[in-house]
Amino acid sequence: MSSILSKIRWEPSSQARELARRYRYQPYMIERYLRMLGPEETIELLEAFENPERISPAIRCNNNIVRCDELISRLRALGYRLEPIEWASYSYRVTSFIDEYHSPTLGSTHEYLKGYYYLYRDQSPLVPPSILDISRDSVILDTCAAPGGKSIYMALEAREGYVISNDISRSRLRALVSHLMRMAIDNVIVMNHDARNLDNRLRNVLFARVLVDVPCSAEGYIMFDPSRKRKTDFDTLKKIAYREIDILVGSLRLLDSGGYAVYSTCSIAPEENEAVVSEILDIFGEKLRIVEPKINMWDRGITSIDRFEFNPDVEKCIRIWPHKHLMGGFFACLIEMV
Repeated sequence: MSSILSKIRWEPSSQARELARRYRYQPYMIERYLRMLGPEETIELLEAFENPERISPAIRCNNNIVRCDELISRLRALGYRLEPIEWASYSYRVTSFIDEYHSPTLGSTHEYLKGYYYLYRDQSPLVPPSILDISRDSVILDTCAAPGGKSIYMALEAREGYVISNDISRSRLRALVSHLMRMAIDNVIVMNHDARNLDNRLRNVLFARVLVDVPCSAEGYIMFDPSRKRKTDFDTLKKIAYREIDILVGSLRLLDSGGYAVYSTCSIAPEENEAVVSEILDIFGEKLRIVEPKINMWDRGITSIDRFEFNPDVEKCIRIWPHKHLMGGFFACLIEMV
């Protein structure tokens, strides 16, 4: 099925095996890092994964029910220091604590329980909805929505429109519904279907905005879940990538001509990112094009790794590295249906 993915193979070098032993990774993962980044920067990446405290959490103010300046004042009074995220609406990074011992956790403040904000582990989940260019009256499809952080951000942006939030996992959707109720958000329609055949459920319906944040290996979030270092062997990773292709194909069938979709993963694996986008461009041909996002202050997609070459347009995609950008590892690509 996948000519690009089928060609990718990694033979770990002695250096990769030694670093894999030292940091407790699958050797093929380290070999990739060495080829993408070089030895010195690979060490920087691995050390960043060992230090989750370098990554700041983020919040999105619920400006439907509270003035954001009031919310920030209240959180600062509790001991939190916050800075605006310049590229994400009504969003703030929590940089430090004035008095950490006496401060309640961000997920247990009175303000959180009243629905005044949504809490993110870091800023990276804010990237996909921020580059989708949502207006106040947008109608948006989020095909893999749970637990709901991106849907909630988009629903707050499209205050006069609405979001259809779909996910295959009924149990994960419970978290989304809980957040919607806590934050009194009423412009979200929740669906429970497989994104790969969602077009059969939404017949003759096309969207101008589609978010496709696929279930992935989470290789960019090792700092939050160290088990990801060894959890996914290479054969399993390829199966995940094939599933991502299927989900993206099914989701793009619901994108209207002239509309935009964002494909994203919380992974730094090229198999799940540049390879998937390259395959999609082959499948759809001239019907699709990759668009340079208006917001792009991070690294670009990788067009080749040694002898493995991807579609050159993946250079327009976004790559976020933990050691460079102090965020979870992430990939996002803005796609237009021509």
